[in-house]
Amino acid sequence: MVHNDSHSQAGKNILVAFFLNATFSIIEFIGGYLTNSMAIYSDALHDLGDSFALLFSYYSEKLSYKKPDAKFTYGYRRFSVLSAFINGVLLLGGSIFVIYEATLRLNDPEPVKPEGMLLLAIFGIMVNGYAAFKLSKESGINQKMVMFHLLEDILGWVSVFIVSIVLLFRPWYILDSILSILISIVILRGVYKNFLKVGAIFLQKFPDEVKVDKVEQQVRELDSVKDVHAIRGWSIDGSSFYLSLHVSVSETLTMKEVDLLKLEIKNILKKISIKYSTIEFECHKNLDCKF
Repeated sequence: MVHNDSHSQAGKNILVAFFLNATFSIIEFIGGYLTNSMAIYSDALHDLGDSFALLFSYYSEKLSYKKPDAKFTYGYRRFSVLSAFINGVLLLGGSIFVIYEATLRLNDPEPVKPEGMLLLAIFGIMVNGYAAFKLSKESGINQKMVMFHLLEDILGWVSVFIVSIVLLFRPWYILDSILSILISIVILRGVYKNFLKVGAIFLQKFPDEVKVDKVEQQVRELDSVKDVHAIRGWSIDGSSFYLSLHVSVSETLTMKEVDLLKLEIKNILKKISIKYSTIEFECHKNLDCKF
């Protein structure tokens, strides 16, 4: 019951953060138009991307507790990976557009309204700060990752705050274009890292988080295990993994002893986030076995 209450509260906090970011991103787009600031537009794009990420996180948080069924035998956790890919595509397109527009302005800077930028920056720091504070109380990896994303947004708004103060005293409007490009580059860096991770999962790359030598060592230390080989694996969602392996055992083992050995191996694998595993037993040196 406590676990369900904790899960429900975590979902509510993510949903609150989503509505805050989604509402504020709309305000930002309007503010970007009124202030003629590309930096505001780029931050609006960033917050819109975060809103999608928060919404995807909310639904993936709910789906992650849904049990596997006949349609999705490994569960629903990979939907969060698909959502991350869609979010990355949206951010990629938007960032390229912002960089294009800002580059055009570098040669011919357009006046912006720093007073409006300053107000939006203060509001942005408050909104993202509150959302990050709500999620800082949660211990789940999903919530922690979203919280760090929000902290990155706060740094972006601090930059807008500083630039807007400078523009109040000096008409260096080119700073707005430079800042918007820098923010977009930060977004693209995150998109690049996201695509690498998503691509590795979809292509079923062996997860970097799972160390083959460690798996071999721990399984070999078990009684009756003679050899471990043919280890293959892939990631389900970046935090849960699948592994298959062949285990050579003594020919004197009975079926009951093999079943007990299998449970020991699965317990070892679960400790390193391997949620699903297939273990094939074979007699050492092809000798006759009792199982």
